[in-house]
Parts: sequence; structure tokens; C-alpha cells
Amino acid sequence: MATKAKTETAPKTAPKSAPASAQPLPSPLAAAFSKALKLVEAGKHAEAAKALESLAVEAQAANDWPLKRRAQVYLALCESKLNPAKVGGVDPVTEIQACLNLRQIDEAIKLSDKALKSHPTKGVLHYLRAVAFAQAEKTEASAESLKRALELEADLVFQWHMEPDFNAIRKSPLFAFTEGH
Repeated sequence: MATKAKTETAPKTAPKSAPASAQPLPSPLAAAFSKALKLVEAGKHAEAAKALESLAVEAQAANDWPLKRRAQVYLALCESKLNPAKVGGVDPVTEIQACLNLRQIDEAIKLSDKALKSHPTKGVLHYLRAVAFAQAEKTEASAESLKRALELEADLVFQWHMEPDFNAIRKSPLFAFTEGH
């Protein structure tokens, strides 16, 4: 006696009117940050500064501390462009962070090398240099810079563990020195 096997129906596909790769809409704060960055990149520093000041306040109210910090980095950059004599230039850490956020890897490396000539024992400069090399997927150079950073400021290991820019190279044996920290 033959029986018909139960067949499972394939899940229905999305209607053709739905986009193939529907992405969730960015949060209003993320959208505002994106607009502010476009102003910075376009050299509209006064407009960008106003947008970033407002964004920093809104991010703090929303307890979005990473976004507030990024807004403050770019705000400092804008203020240095608007008032170079008053501000005295952007500190190297802020300038390097801005380059890294914009994926301007070569500029970030150049700035970190320049800053390290004046401040060779500042661990955060070595760390930012390691991040730049990680973005470029230059594992050996990144590991060397990170090792020096941790020798100077051991607490930077926590940032290393959290930094997504290291994800592509993090599992390399060259970073074995970070284990157990």
C-alpha cells in the first residue's frame, strides 16, 4: 500500500513589491550624524558645528554615549577650522580619530607618525596607529603598534577588545600577547 508522503510547502517568498534587501531605517540620531558628517566633508564647518552641538545634546539625552563622543570629536575639528588662532589647532588624538572615522587611513598614519615624534610615550597615539593599520589590514604593523600602546597604557587592551576595526585581523597569532588581559 503506497502512501503519499507529506510534503512541506516552501515558505512563501516576499511580495515582488518588497525590496530584496530591506534594511531597517537608521535612527533619527544616526541620520542626523550622517548629515552632519556630510557638512564636515563639504567644508561647511559653521553649519556642521551647529548640527553637531545639537546632536551631542540629543545623544546625551538618549544615553547614546558613543554617538555623543563622535559628535564631540567632529565638533572639535570644526571649531579648529573656524577659529584656528583661538583653539590653537586640534589635538592630534582628535584629528587622528576623525581621519579613522572617515577611513582616511594614510592620513591617520601620517598624523600618528608625526604626533609620535613629539610624544613617543603617549600610548593612545600608538593605539590609534594600530587601528589605522588594522583598517588597512596590515596585521604585523598593527600588532607592533598595539604592543607598544599596551606597554605604555595597559588599560587600552579594553578598547582593543571592543574595537570593530580589529575584527578582520584580531585572530592572528601576532596578537597572542593580548590574551589573558
